[in-house]
Amino acid sequence: MMSTAATQPTSVLCTLHIWPSRWNLPSIDPTCIAAVFYLQLTIPGKFEVVECTNPDVSPSGRLPFLTHGHATVSSVPAIISFVSSLAKSTSSGARDLDASLSALQRAKRTAWCSHVEANIGDLVAYSFYSVDDNFWKLTNPIMASMLPIPQRYYVPGRIREMYRPRLEAAGLWTQTASESEKDSFGKRQKKDDPKDNYARAFERDKVSALAKASFALYAKLLNGQKFFFGERPTTLDVCLASHILLLLDPPFPDHLMRCILEDSYPTLTEHARNVQTEVSQIPRQYLVAPAQKQSLLSLIPRPLTNPPKAEESRMDEADLRFRRMRWMWFALAFGGVACYVAQLWIKVTVVEANRRPRRVQRHGAEQFKEHEVKVTDEEEGKEDENEDEDASVQDGDE
Repeated sequence: MMSTAATQPTSVLCTLHIWPSRWNLPSIDPTCIAAVFYLQLTIPGKFEVVECTNPDVSPSGRLPFLTHGHATVSSVPAIISFVSSLAKSTSSGARDLDASLSALQRAKRTAWCSHVEANIGDLVAYSFYSVDDNFWKLTNPIMASMLPIPQRYYVPGRIREMYRPRLEAAGLWTQTASESEKDSFGKRQKKDDPKDNYARAFERDKVSALAKASFALYAKLLNGQKFFFGERPTTLDVCLASHILLLLDPPFPDHLMRCILEDSYPTLTEHARNVQTEVSQIPRQYLVAPAQKQSLLSLIPRPLTNPPKAEESRMDEADLRFRRMRWMWFALAFGGVACYVAQLWIKVTVVEANRRPRRVQRHGAEQFKEHEVKVTDEEEGKEDENEDEDASVQDGDE
């Protein structure tokens, strides 16, 4: 794992925003790990890492992204191109990781990097999001621990649904029974169905065959060498190693990929460890900036400054639906609070209005009682006088 440096580097050129680190790896995302490894090999000690859990702060809506002064660069290929341009300036101290490659080797490197992100990336996404046990016992708790409220309750599921079309197209979506195992409240219910067990066994064999076919290509390309193009790691080595490490190190409940790599393709495991060692042996380590504190204002979605219309049109349906649902959630929340305050104010008003007549009635009742007492006393006095007069009349007659 890349540890936090003890001293501040002399000059920080760039700031890299990535998903947080776990399992002794720089990040939980393969592209973020590749970006960290690449920067550490090209501009060691001249960049800092900011752990981020809000992809919306990125211009592309995805992590990682790099900031250098007023420039912001998103996606790993763009970051590699940007750092390569810095390497042309002697004052920057950056170096080109692929400077020794020929034009043909550079073309092969680009093609194989795209192949790694597509095929090995599918296997990483399968391990994190497709396998039911892995998602509910590892991925979801880890991501929930990183995210603030209320994002921790819906962001992991949203990311899982974003990967679903990709994995379905690759034949790696194996959740045939998980959707029927949820009740109306979204709680998982265990159901032992022999048909589901057979289906899972068949899908596991199919996934194992697809994984072995992909791993065999890179084992053959590596051909027993330490790195793909010689004794020094290149961009292709960094790209492949970042994906392989995320199949080896996380404690998946279903560790199918780790077993395949360790049992059938130990050369790929050794290659990933070699790249990790090369990165960790560099004396000047990068700094990890303290995590930004979440406030209530951070829960309010704020649009980017002057967002271009072209990017809005390129947003896929899932992102648009999520944006609408997010605004709807905040509207319902504020509407509920407003209704509660209004009802509370009405109740207070009614109670105060009811108290005033009661006081008047009490005053009236007290006055009536006093008047009644006075009248009773007067009547009793008159009766006493009448009795005295009757008694004196009787005495006179006698």
